[in-house]
Amino acid sequence: MSLGYSAMMRGALNSLLGMMHAQRTLGETDQAGIGVRIAVYPSGGTPEITEVSAANPGSATQKFTRFVTEKAREAGGGVPEEAIREVVENLIHAGYRGVVISVLEEGNVVRVSDKGPGVENKSRAMEFGFSGATPETLGEIRGVGAGLGIARAAAEKVGGTVTIEDNIGGGTVATVSVAGDERVVEEREASEPPRQRRYPDGVPRMNISERQQKALITVLECGEVGPSTVADRLEISVSTAYRDLSVLEEHGLVMADESGKRLISPLGRDLVEAIINDWVK
Repeated sequence: MSLGYSAMMRGALNSLLGMMHAQRTLGETDQAGIGVRIAVYPSGGTPEITEVSAANPGSATQKFTRFVTEKAREAGGGVPEEAIREVVENLIHAGYRGVVISVLEEGNVVRVSDKGPGVENKSRAMEFGFSGATPETLGEIRGVGAGLGIARAAAEKVGGTVTIEDNIGGGTVATVSVAGDERVVEEREASEPPRQRRYPDGVPRMNISERQQKALITVLECGEVGPSTVADRLEISVSTAYRDLSVLEEHGLVMADESGKRLISPLGRDLVEAIINDWVK
């Protein structure tokens, strides 16, 4: 499966000193509907504050991710772009309220804070399959209930971490840290114990197509689905969606409930995690 699909489906500073210089950038500010502040903290220098705007959530994810990644690279840091993208896309759940994105520690830490409703169950926020997406949100992004899980996987590939905390006065702070920040090792040691998987030595190889993988991810995202939901999300016919769900059921990746809708199985959940981990290699 391509990185392009994962990008499609697919995480604090609340006040800034008046003496800090703010500038508007990247065009689109006059007519844009979404705006964030991006603060770059150079070593021993004055923070550079930039206001960046976008017209809609889809363009916001792409634009903000690109800008923050460029700033992190300019500072010499290595925070993975994939981790930044998933945390930024997650801002849609906060309605982009009070967003400040900070680039710290010579580009090795990216901290994203918002003033949204917050994350009630932070211990599960990075589990694959856990999603707070509303139907309205899913109309703007095609999340898979795995965005923060993808961010964590991308960070861990380079020895980093992702943490989720409450923001002061409400909202959430998501921090992506990678090697180069001396606190990373401490954060990894203090993080939750390793996740228990049904197949810790590797998920059994499954002979399913890329489209069927996407159908499986859709089941995980929605909790329970019928062929019409899969057809709508993947833009395929209902009959094709029905066949794909049947194949997934034959492989033990999904289960049918009393109404005939499919639910993800433990094996299916592990396979989705393996697929997503493969995206960020």
